[in-house]
Amino acid sequence: MKRLVRTSSLLLLSLALSSCGSVSDTSPKVSPAAVGVASKSYSKVLIQDFTAGPDSGADAAVGSKFAGIIASAITSNKPGTLIARQGKADANTLVIGGEVTRFVEGNAALRLLVGMGAGSSYFDATIRLSDGASGAVLHTLKADKNSWGLGGGIAASQTVDTFMADAAKKTADTARSHIK
Repeated sequence: MKRLVRTSSLLLLSLALSSCGSVSDTSPKVSPAAVGVASKSYSKVLIQDFTAGPDSGADAAVGSKFAGIIASAITSNKPGTLIARQGKADANTLVIGGEVTRFVEGNAALRLLVGMGAGSSYFDATIRLSDGASGAVLHTLKADKNSWGLGGGIAASQTVDTFMADAAKKTADTARSHIK
């Protein structure tokens, strides 16, 4: 019985500490344009500023900040990687870019004190990893993150910054297999 309670407690704690939503790879198969480059390795990465989708609540600063967080995550994940934020892509370049489709900072105090969705924070983005020469999309990741609806300290700590960091880590993990 104690083991069941301990296991259940650990499961509930892990669910509570993770934000709602996911960052998933929506590219189940290689697109026809990506045939021949799907298994290619790149010596450098160009991370473009993300655009703000219509009615997303994001601006250019958010798109630039998210690109910077991805650059940091790749540097941590694969030290020594040549990363550029501007410039022209070539055959040796993995290009990362996309759109922020929803950005709502919410209100941490409302999440803490009221809960039930009040003050919720949201971060949604479409992230594309592409071949620098052909533009062929190798992976498309969808970030769909939101704060925990029940409120309390856990929901109050779930911010768009933590969501962007989580999405950047998943992007870096996906990019790692394409970087020399």
